Amino acid sequence: MSPKTSVLQIGELWKEPVEYKVSVVKDGYCRANHKKGETFEFSWNTPEGLCGESYVGMYPLLHSLRVRGDMREIGGPDRSPARNIRVYICPGRVIHFRIEAKYRCNLCGAHLPIENGTIGGYKLEEPDQNIKLNVCTDCYQKHREKKLAW
Repeated sequence: MSPKTSVLQIGELWKEPVEYKVSVVKDGYCRANHKKGETFEFSWNTPEGLCGESYVGMYPLLHSLRVRGDMREIGGPDRSPARNIRVYICPGRVIHFRIEAKYRCNLCGAHLPIENGTIGGYKLEEPDQNIKLNVCTDCYQKHREKKLAW
């Protein structure tokens, strides 16, 4: 690999590494009036209309997915068949939410595939600045020789 000569300002390109799709898969009496089939899609900000108590309760799962945690490693009756999917039951034990994470390239936002339990893509790193990116094949080929900076 040749020395890094140009600088890639990632702050101008940054895309959130994960987006979530949270769907109600079982409903019942709910003060937030959640109904089966209702869906919330978001990445960083809290989605409008999602019960606050449920969001706070599912946040540890959302964060684990954000840092590429594997939901198959979490036990319990709702054990997941996929690394990026988990069922969460609300604090009132009534509403069941299906959480699915979709991973994205940090630079262009392209979805990174999950094959055989492994999240695809490549890593671009700048250890001196503690920058670690997960990128698609195209962005890796385009930027692998560049120095990364915010």
